[in-house]
Amino acid sequence: MLKQYFKQAWNMLYENPLISVISILGTALSIAMIMVVILVFQVQLASFQPEVNRDRMLYIQDGTEVVMKNGWSRGNMSAEVVRECFYSLKSPEAVSAWFNMPAPLSLPGKQMYKTYNINYTDPGFWKIYRFSFKEGKPFSETDFTSAIPQAVVCESVAKTLYGSTQAVGKPVIIDRKPYTICGVVKDVSRAADTSYGQVWVPYTTNQLMLNMAFYENMTGAFNICLLARESSDFETIRQELKGQTARYNSTKQDAQINFFHNPISRFDMAIGTVGQVKVELKDYLTRMGGLLLFLLLVPALNLMGVTQSAVQKRRQELAVRKAFGATYGVLIRQLLYENGVISLLGGLIGLLLSFLLLSACRNFLLPEADTVLQGDMLFRPEVFLAALLFCLLLNLLSAGIPALRIARQPIVDSLKGEEQDN
Repeated sequence: MLKQYFKQAWNMLYENPLISVISILGTALSIAMIMVVILVFQVQLASFQPEVNRDRMLYIQDGTEVVMKNGWSRGNMSAEVVRECFYSLKSPEAVSAWFNMPAPLSLPGKQMYKTYNINYTDPGFWKIYRFSFKEGKPFSETDFTSAIPQAVVCESVAKTLYGSTQAVGKPVIIDRKPYTICGVVKDVSRAADTSYGQVWVPYTTNQLMLNMAFYENMTGAFNICLLARESSDFETIRQELKGQTARYNSTKQDAQINFFHNPISRFDMAIGTVGQVKVELKDYLTRMGGLLLFLLLVPALNLMGVTQSAVQKRRQELAVRKAFGATYGVLIRQLLYENGVISLLGGLIGLLLSFLLLSACRNFLLPEADTVLQGDMLFRPEVFLAALLFCLLLNLLSAGIPALRIARQPIVDSLKGEEQDN
């Protein structure tokens, strides 16, 4: 019987091609719009390589304030603050400090002028992020402590410099300083906003930035990422940081440092919180809820009108089937199965369309231009199923309500095409 229902539903697509196309495209549009909005949010929230621990991470980026009697400064922190307030923390599983700075790369005896994104960081960086190494390994604790100029490069940089990823042990000049390549990793998407780089080196090799500190040696260039053992440890880490900050401030004469609402979680960042401005969840839901309802309901309500009209046109057909013995339940199931097939087809088209739209419009939709989208940051079956179920529910209501009325209507009235008053 189920096979017969689907066969009938498939035949109905050919009998009413215009209505079928409108219904399928309406469902596809509803799902595509909601999926694009959710996928943009998901790219900012979901874990993917190398940021596989986003659910356990806390961040401090551009969220440092130093206040003195004669002024204040907001931005990032110095290496001294990193050492005194963060490396001394016991609660996190790992701590890393980093800053990005563009710089040209060259080869010995060959001047090159193209600049690349250089990520200056520490050994804790490799404990927090999971990079895919093509060759070699990251720089070590000894390299960092001794300021040994070792560099990890992404595979596209290795190919540009040496024509292949087999570049471990070879020299590279970064901003006129010689380094040795110790590892080659898979290229990183710009969506990985706290780990992105094209080259990663120990920040101890950049004395200029290490010495750049003002306001009693508190302000500087550094950002922080913390890896909690469990997400439930976030509040413990925040409280320990407050204690370390108070201890550090007690050693200063005039300046006092604070970190606003930091450290913030990945979810905080996804809903728009930055270090200096906190966005409450209720405000985000109010803003985004209206957008999602608009994107869902406008095409869905139009689709409901088309579906109801199509069901009404079949009033006489259903009356004939009822006259030949079709039961109330059989008629309802037939209409719902037919509408379900349309919803499923529209859902699959909408899913594909959402990926195409996000890929085509990523420079507009995502914060960073030229963001490379990876499968593990996009494909979440539960998100698609939720959107599909919503549209399926609307479609079933739009077909089910008139179907119930027609199935209850006397056969003679249905054959005449008359509406029932009650």
